[in-house]
Amino acid sequence: MDYRTLFADVHRRPNAYFLRGTYRDAVVFMAGCDAINNGGLLIGFPQWLALKAECSASLSWPALVLRVTFPDMRPRGLDDLSEENDRKATEKLFSLIDEFLQERGNARGAADIITQYANTRRSGTEHQT
Repeated sequence: MDYRTLFADVHRRPNAYFLRGTYRDAVVFMAGCDAINNGGLLIGFPQWLALKAECSASLSWPALVLRVTFPDMRPRGLDDLSEENDRKATEKLFSLIDEFLQERGNARGAADIITQYANTRRSGTEHQT
């Protein structure tokens, strides 16, 4: 399945997938897609996001997306967003997942991302979470 195409369609037409177009709905949908792929769809996504946010990948990937989207804000959860920030987070999530899947598209993509993250952690160049 081409998940880049699927996620682009979900982004454009969330109601067609029984979603409301919220950040929470997008996260749950993507997590479900990852689950039906035995966790293989989003391998490397937390590390990739942590590299962008210059922090540890110890946060969940939905929290890391929020960290990338709102670097100066620390939302407490998926429901701790104003309507405007929910829209921004949703837009950013779809943009980030597309960029990630494109970058990870080659055979060694996930391994390369995880190796880059591990090297960054070893060198101590990331910020604290």
